[in-house]
Amino acid sequence: MNSRTTLFLMKAVVVCLISIPLVFVSSTPRPNILFLMADQMRADALRVYGNKHAFTPNLDKLAKNGVIFKHGMTSTPTCTPARAGILTGRSPWNHGMIGYGNIAQWYDVEMPRIMAKAKYNTASLGKDHFGWDLKSNEGVSHGYQKTELYDGLGEFDAEAPNLWDGEFDNYDAWFQQELPGKDPQATLDGFDGDGWNGWHGRPYVYDEYYHPTAWLGRRAVDFIANYDDMDPFFLKVSFHRPHSPYDPPQRVIDKVKPLGLAPIHAGTIYDEIFRTMKGCGPQNPDAWCGEMPLNETLNSKLCYSASVTFVDEQIGYIMNMLEKRNLLNNTFIIFTADHGDGQSDHWHWRKGYPYELSARVPFLVSWPTSMQFTVPRGTTLGNHVVELRDILHTVVDVGDAHSHVPANAFQPEDGRSLLCLLKHPDGSYCDYEPNPGPWREWLDLEHSTVYNDYVHWNAIFNGELKYIFRAVDGKEELYNITMDPNEMVDISGNEENAILVAELRGIMARQFLDEGRPSTFVKDDNGILSLPIRTEGLVYSPNYPQGTVADGCNIIAEGQGFPYNQWNVTSTGAIVLSNSTTMQDTDFCIDVYFNGSAPIIRVEKCVSGKSTQIFEKYDAKGDRMKLRYVQLGLCIASKISNFGENVILDLCTASSEDTYTTWTYGGSGRLCTAGYGCMAVNPRYPLEDETMDRWSTMTPSTFNRHLQSKKPA
Repeated sequence: MNSRTTLFLMKAVVVCLISIPLVFVSSTPRPNILFLMADQMRADALRVYGNKHAFTPNLDKLAKNGVIFKHGMTSTPTCTPARAGILTGRSPWNHGMIGYGNIAQWYDVEMPRIMAKAKYNTASLGKDHFGWDLKSNEGVSHGYQKTELYDGLGEFDAEAPNLWDGEFDNYDAWFQQELPGKDPQATLDGFDGDGWNGWHGRPYVYDEYYHPTAWLGRRAVDFIANYDDMDPFFLKVSFHRPHSPYDPPQRVIDKVKPLGLAPIHAGTIYDEIFRTMKGCGPQNPDAWCGEMPLNETLNSKLCYSASVTFVDEQIGYIMNMLEKRNLLNNTFIIFTADHGDGQSDHWHWRKGYPYELSARVPFLVSWPTSMQFTVPRGTTLGNHVVELRDILHTVVDVGDAHSHVPANAFQPEDGRSLLCLLKHPDGSYCDYEPNPGPWREWLDLEHSTVYNDYVHWNAIFNGELKYIFRAVDGKEELYNITMDPNEMVDISGNEENAILVAELRGIMARQFLDEGRPSTFVKDDNGILSLPIRTEGLVYSPNYPQGTVADGCNIIAEGQGFPYNQWNVTSTGAIVLSNSTTMQDTDFCIDVYFNGSAPIIRVEKCVSGKSTQIFEKYDAKGDRMKLRYVQLGLCIASKISNFGENVILDLCTASSEDTYTTWTYGGSGRLCTAGYGCMAVNPRYPLEDETMDRWSTMTPSTFNRHLQSKKPA
């Protein structure tokens, strides 16, 4: 281990104290708010959730100084829909993402925007997954006044601009400045290509100073060390790990190895389906399921556990800096994760499942000494289910930002403030103004098709019973989480539970009806409700922000349900956008625009006979075809380019089975490829308002001034 790294680990906080004030005097009683989160961290990765093999002393300490929510859940357990719930404070159906897709560029309610209007200085460090604005070369902000991002997207490419194919964010740029020409993903690229969803684990190949987890820890410490504004901060620090790649430093692996590993839980009837499912198993480097070789499985679990500990270390540095600056007693802290990680339980890897391994996340809060609640510190609250949608409301409540929330913005199924449970732990009463009422009895969970058709489900959970409906075939599962926390025994088929299963099915159907879902989700036959089988997924609900179509909007590849994704391929060669409600042609056509020498596909007002709007069906077989731009002889493709997830023009391939240039033209008017979704217009949304200006005291030079002192030789 590099000696300078050792010195950093021992004195990471002390270095930041040079020439900075140790005492922060606030002109307002409002507390600072620190929102900590990790990516793909399951609840039982922490010792405070019963894992005796975990080494997480800093998060354990945070829990002892606050409250542990036993049943912290993520309703749509993949990255983007989970983060949309955090951003908007709404249920999956109400914010519009019920599967893995793209977070909209704008929502009418957004947590950082509300807090900025309430005179909080808002900053997001680490992973947002909101998208990247190629024009400004910054992440889409959603109201964060400052961002320093590492989303963990893209791959090393020696021939690409910046040596990177995909989002080249702040960490990626910093890494290339520090180690020019090096691949930041080198640890596992040899095993799984780019490592973002791989199941292998290996020690980080560079000095740990360069690891994104350490980079983010320093960024957060430096933010707090240099904060000197009179208004409070709302700071989100979002770690990418323990999400794949499982690449912790060897030092941390050595620290956790003596503690052993939690056992693998598998053996149910459903587990057998995933153990040997086609496309899964060790032959697939980024498999989402399958029984892997035992030695590799155990090594992956070890590296995952070490990744959790490495995140915990950085949180320790952050907490130490809060204490050094005399800010800890005036800071409300939340810690959670967007979803869990299969870690071979039930032969699952990655996320997206209704089971605890994926849908249950750590949920900790700690509050300033000035705030008093009924619940004593160190308590575990297990009578009610909390969810990521509750974070916005908690932040608004803590920051007294209620007046900045639009009227009637939320429905009963949306989030509520966790302060309600701290005041009234029985959940009987909540006076939180934007969404009052008793705490939820049942939490809704769901995920549209991901990986394959079988991972397409809805569920409800009350902290004891979890009912799961498999949309693709109508099969049901029921687990008593109190008696069977690892979900090893499906009790839905027990004769004595027949009435209970029917009642739970009815609760789910009633929820769908109350939300106004279409008949594909719930059938109402004279008051008798039923749940139909749904063989086709729906990534976006009708509540997903629609935006507006205008000249110059790009064409992107998106999932089912995205607005503006229906087309009329006319006999004259024009591809006309259709109105999704009336199916009538709009005034917009696909058009080719030349940005210098590069052709870009977008929509423009239709002009009859315009050469840049003429395409032809090529290699057509039934409803499958290529769409060739006549002027250049290139085909429309759904490949992701260096410029983002835009549909592009590419060479026409000879194979009719090509998954990127062969489009299926469905009866609904959608044009979809097997490679990357359906063709859609990327709409425009309202611009950010004046409250989003950055506060003057946090300049880039101030923010970066201590970093160079901690570099290894």
